[in-house]
Amino acid sequence: MKKSLILFAAFILSVGAASAQTAQNETGRMQRPMRGQGMRNMTPEQRADQQAQRLTKQLGLSADQTAKVKALALAQQQERQEMRGQASASTDRQAMMQNMKASHAKYEEQLKGVLTSDQYTKYTQMRDERMDKMQSKLQDRKGHKGKMKASTNS
Repeated sequence: MKKSLILFAAFILSVGAASAQTAQNETGRMQRPMRGQGMRNMTPEQRADQQAQRLTKQLGLSADQTAKVKALALAQQQERQEMRGQASASTDRQAMMQNMKASHAKYEEQLKGVLTSDQYTKYTQMRDERMDKMQSKLQDRKGHKGKMKASTNS
């Protein structure tokens, strides 16, 4: 009788521990916003504010620089939102991409005028690192899909 009671208690404890782990994982997932979806739900003002805060933190911008960067970022975000609206009505994806690139080049040039040379150098390094990271993630995703197809065909 004692043996069965001890086994029953051990079983209950293991089930409780397992369910606690599952609940913890689920709440952890729910608290973290979906990657890539967070920016889509933001207004241009929120995006510009976030971008200005990030650059202020990373580059050590002055209050004046922060205000100028925020204004530049807001103008760019509003322009991009307008382009996205036009793109949904149009099917010319290539033209939209060219417009986006031109808008970004204009933003970069204006940003260069606000930042010091050291800050701009650091900014370009961080931007290049971020682009490399994004490209490697894209390559990993493409490679992963290819491996999946290859393994299912065998």
